[in-house]
Amino acid sequence: MVLTDRIKEIQSILYDGFKYFFETIARFLGYPNVPGMPIYPADLKLREELSEKALLPAHVVRLPPNQLERPETLTEVILGTLPYTTPIEKHFYQHKAEGYYNFYVENYRNMYFLPDWLSAYIQMNFNITVDHSNLELCRDVVFYVVLLYGSIVSFRTALFWMLTINPYTYPWVLAVDFVDWLYDSLAGILPCVAGIDLVPTFIMLLVGKIADSINHLVFTMPFLPSEGNKVKMLIEGDVKEVIQFHYLPYLWYKYPIPMNLREFWYSERPDILEFMEKNYGQFDIEFRPVALGTDLTSTLDSTAFIDFMGNTSKDLLTLL
Repeated sequence: MVLTDRIKEIQSILYDGFKYFFETIARFLGYPNVPGMPIYPADLKLREELSEKALLPAHVVRLPPNQLERPETLTEVILGTLPYTTPIEKHFYQHKAEGYYNFYVENYRNMYFLPDWLSAYIQMNFNITVDHSNLELCRDVVFYVVLLYGSIVSFRTALFWMLTINPYTYPWVLAVDFVDWLYDSLAGILPCVAGIDLVPTFIMLLVGKIADSINHLVFTMPFLPSEGNKVKMLIEGDVKEVIQFHYLPYLWYKYPIPMNLREFWYSERPDILEFMEKNYGQFDIEFRPVALGTDLTSTLDSTAFIDFMGNTSKDLLTLL
């Protein structure tokens, strides 16, 4: 009986002690004025955006590729089916009211865009607007470089199991130099579990995530990513969520339109030039190419005049 009472006293002391400890922490964090984390946001608009994004389809890519596919080149016969980028397709269209540089992409929940500031910097400093094939080529190069580095990481990890090979001799040391600096940087962060180093697994996860994300990256030039409008379109008989980019790009309104594009409109596509001047002429945007403060028309006329005078001089010299 005495022992039972003593145990109850100890239980009461422990209960009161833990109660005081947790209440102190709770009051420090704002208790009891903390309503807790709601399951859904109170904002109806934000709730609809989150639920809508969760219901969107995912852009699926084959990485690694299906090795059962029939090889089409000698390289694929020897090395197997090589991985390739499968970016999200952009659908361009022309409309008499919206213009000539409109496009839309199907909305996926795992798609990515560049930040507005980075997209604007690339367009303004590298003259990448309508034609961004070079940017897509850079994306493909980065994709294969990342996969190549992943292969080097896998080879370096395999060297751990080959006890008869000294990895610090040539040519194995090349793989060591490429990978071990990353191993050393993460060795103090990721712990070993049951004697197994998790650094190689983490690096391969990181490489796979980067390579997979490159396939979901969408370039929106000449528009900024924030200019996209989420709408629904009837595509091949199905209603799909798309992100639409149309009308006049913001950068063409805020900054001068690239000269090569204006020259293209003037010399080869006067219909685009006419549309721009008719629909956006009220914004005081220069759509025609200029050189040294003069219109290209006068420049072309002066150039033709110089050529005419040069040919005339040659004819006179021939007669003399």
